[in-house]
Amino acid sequence: MNTELTVATENGMSMSEMMGVSIGEGGKKSSSLARMTQIHSGIMGTRDVAGKPMKIEVIPSGAYKLDLGEGKVAYSTNPRIRVFAMRQQWTRWDSDSNQMQKTVLSIDLKGDLKDNKGGFNIGRPTGYVEDWENLPQATKELMRQVKRTKVVFGTVTMVNAIDAEGNELTDVGESIPFILDIKNRDSIRALDNAVKAVQRKNALPIQYHLSLDADEHTLPTGNTYASMVIDVGDKIEIQESDNDILKGFFDWITWANTYVLDQWADLNKGDVSKGMSDIIAKTVKNRVDDSDFVSIEGAAV
Repeated sequence: MNTELTVATENGMSMSEMMGVSIGEGGKKSSSLARMTQIHSGIMGTRDVAGKPMKIEVIPSGAYKLDLGEGKVAYSTNPRIRVFAMRQQWTRWDSDSNQMQKTVLSIDLKGDLKDNKGGFNIGRPTGYVEDWENLPQATKELMRQVKRTKVVFGTVTMVNAIDAEGNELTDVGESIPFILDIKNRDSIRALDNAVKAVQRKNALPIQYHLSLDADEHTLPTGNTYASMVIDVGDKIEIQESDNDILKGFFDWITWANTYVLDQWADLNKGDVSKGMSDIIAKTVKNRVDDSDFVSIEGAAV
């Protein structure tokens, strides 16, 4: 078990707490799992140059941000990760309610996935759309807003970690459990290519370190955005403790899906047929079926 997990266990933290599912007031669970994102605009800071303060970019566009909670944030341009599990879901930001609409986490996006609006796929049509031009304009707009989101669960070491002012951080630790939502197509493609490269070695993603970098792209409007660059690093041996970490992520997935399913059920009270009730019961029973995690996108060991 890595140092972070060993210290947590010795301090009396449960594995669920370490994985970010903590018990709040009133027994309600909440998520505190460290969240990683890629920033798309550089962060400016002040530096003394020849005795004069000057504004310079201290964190470049494309760097990775790790939100550790309680106001602690670390940045790295080249973090190193291990991927333990991957899931997908549909997401859409509702600016009117300031709420993230989302479906349950699933191995793939086939079929109808329950969402926290009380519907399926956040209203997005299921399957391949053969005749885009004949779709109602409202449906086209909704499909543009609802994003395919790949959710990555793993551990990260923030190599040469710094804070928002560019100051070195020495207390971030290594192999920190994290969650990362990827919506950018270029970044999803980079991740898929890295996973395939590992597969060609007859291995699983958890058996290799992946080194992250960034590319910057310019839109026709002149605006820029960053995408992920992922290189397959050194092979590492799977440890017995990795099973505990993997179980912690599965517990987190169960918690997240239960939250969405509970919202779905609340919004459909009194309007659920016997057949639909059976479907809901089956979904809840199988939401973390072990068979879901046998594929390369789900299994670590």
